[in-house]
Amino acid sequence: MHDTTTPLRFRTPPGWPTPSAEWVELFQGAEPAAGWTPADDVPPAPRGWVFWVPTRVLRRRQHRSLVVATTVGAGVAVLSLGVLVGLVVGGADTGVLAVAAPAVLVPLIAGVALWVVGAVRLADRRRAALAAVLAEAARRRAVELPERARAAHPGTDPHTASAAWDAAAWSVPAAHPFHEGAPSRLSARVDRVLTVLTAGVAGLVLVAGAAFAVAPPIAHTAESIAAAAAAADGYSDDGPVEVWSSDDGSTTASWLDGDDEWDATCGTTDVDDLCDPYEIDTDRSCLAVVTIGYFADMDDEEPSRVEERTVELSADVPLVLAVSYQDEEDSTIGDVSCTSGDAAAADRVSATQDIDAHPDAADLPDGCDGDSCVAIAVTPTTDCASASVEYRVDAEVGDLTDPHDVVVPTALHAGKAAEVFAGGTGKASAVHPGAVTCHVTSDDGPTADS
Repeated sequence: MHDTTTPLRFRTPPGWPTPSAEWVELFQGAEPAAGWTPADDVPPAPRGWVFWVPTRVLRRRQHRSLVVATTVGAGVAVLSLGVLVGLVVGGADTGVLAVAAPAVLVPLIAGVALWVVGAVRLADRRRAALAAVLAEAARRRAVELPERARAAHPGTDPHTASAAWDAAAWSVPAAHPFHEGAPSRLSARVDRVLTVLTAGVAGLVLVAGAAFAVAPPIAHTAESIAAAAAAADGYSDDGPVEVWSSDDGSTTASWLDGDDEWDATCGTTDVDDLCDPYEIDTDRSCLAVVTIGYFADMDDEEPSRVEERTVELSADVPLVLAVSYQDEEDSTIGDVSCTSGDAAAADRVSATQDIDAHPDAADLPDGCDGDSCVAIAVTPTTDCASASVEYRVDAEVGDLTDPHDVVVPTALHAGKAAEVFAGGTGKASAVHPGAVTCHVTSDDGPTADS
């Protein structure tokens, strides 16, 4: 599958027609002037509307070494602070603290410096990458747009050809010429706020470390430990990251970053592979084919392998698809499309499903802690090398709402029971078995019988 995702995705305002993919490609990051609309009968965009949002393609242009350096710096700083706290709380005598505290303070300072410098440079690289996208799009508009308009409408003068191209791009009888406004400063403001917050948290870590290094009173030390721990706990919680959206915005796919969500989905698969949980939200109910791209390297622009899986979507009920892989470094969702007819029906696998609220502790995967999982024994009538087993959970897990659906991959053999685990609850009444499908294809052809 050729990845045609643009670095920026256009967010269509309410009441506007959806522009063509060609228009989005040539007008990357171009902000419409205030009050501009594509046609006479189209209402203006709401005040403050964000027209462009970055996609995974733009995020991949960041240097991974900077991300690693920033993370390492934060880790070294927090770890050094923890060592200092341990020395003080552990009751080390003054002589030991006099020697050890300055020695630990050196890596703490180095870690904070690496943390802050990395965050600043990451912000600079994000701005530079965005500026490059805007400059390239402006160059292509100036060079390619007149040529494309003439090619699409031969025999007309340049003005007429351009007007006809605009109308076709917006699917309207007559379009307004595009008027570009001032560039959006939202991205710069967000980067500035994130950089200031990062520097502030890093500064607090440094101040706390310096305070511990001079051995303050034990009572004051205990209070500082609680504050430092609270700041460290909130460092990496970024929330869901949208990776795909349908043209009309009715269906979206997001990568889930929370530990609770991972444990309740990927953590229940009991595999040593890498695994990414993706939440799919939609206002439609249908049997859908989800296209998954796998990347051999984090910096690759195009996937090295593509796979399709059939899932059952329910309107307004989030579905989490656990995507596991061994030989690649990254994954993404490339498409979610409803399907119907005989091909869709053929994907379903006939199977009995029995629920066990008290599975043997020895069989529990790592994501199942105590009574937090319910086992489902799936016994199919046919083989499937990599089936998609779906179930519904009536419980909140992290940011996942009650109810939510989960799809996990597993191998099935005719007449033999295979156990899958529903995470986030220990109540059998809160787990409801759903569809079992066998539709897995890739670039190299089917990997399982459909």
